[in-house]
Amino acid sequence: MSFELAELNRQFNNMVRIGTVHSVDYGENRARVAFGAVVTDYLPWLTRRAAGNLTYDSLEVDEQVFVITPPGQALGVIIGVLNQSKFAAPENSPEIQKTVYKDGSEIMYNRSTHKLTAAIKGDVSVVATGDIQAAAGKNISATADKSVDVTAGTSASITAKSIVLNGQTVINGSLSQGGGSNGGSASFNGSLHTTGKITTDSDVVANVSLNGHTHSCREGGTGSPS
Repeated sequence: MSFELAELNRQFNNMVRIGTVHSVDYGENRARVAFGAVVTDYLPWLTRRAAGNLTYDSLEVDEQVFVITPPGQALGVIIGVLNQSKFAAPENSPEIQKTVYKDGSEIMYNRSTHKLTAAIKGDVSVVATGDIQAAAGKNISATADKSVDVTAGTSASITAKSIVLNGQTVINGSLSQGGGSNGGSASFNGSLHTTGKITTDSDVVANVSLNGHTHSCREGGTGSPS
């Protein structure tokens, strides 16, 4: 076999190979790949976007990868990752797209049930320089094992046919009731206590009117308070 033919055969055999990540240089985003006892130099790996939009998802040691070496090139490029028995696929359904992280966090979308699920082993932070809108065709529920804090720079409003507050309620500030064109009324199933005055522009009625009641005595009835 001539040298040229032997070299062509060698390049062809080395064009596409399957190996295992030996080590990773995260600063340079390159990895060395082991093919049995042979370990390559540091090779670049493919990413989804690398210009106006940027994506990042690094390789790790022991991942099984595809390496392609173009003819005439000394070093190859890592072009993909394969599942293996040590790291099996997290799902086995064409309906599911799922990412499982090393800490146990999961993000999954099931197109057959139309459900997006995120189970995060830690905190979740969402920051926007503009508006954030959430709309649901059915219900929105939120549960916290500890506290819920909401802070608004100017105002906060809740609009519903019925609003229920369960638990002790503390209002640090003034309270106005009955605003709007239809006014309104308030009722309490319990005692009402105040450390200040209670004033009204109308009457106060409690079995008898504080404004319209009279007193009887031996000298005769008294008039209404003035």
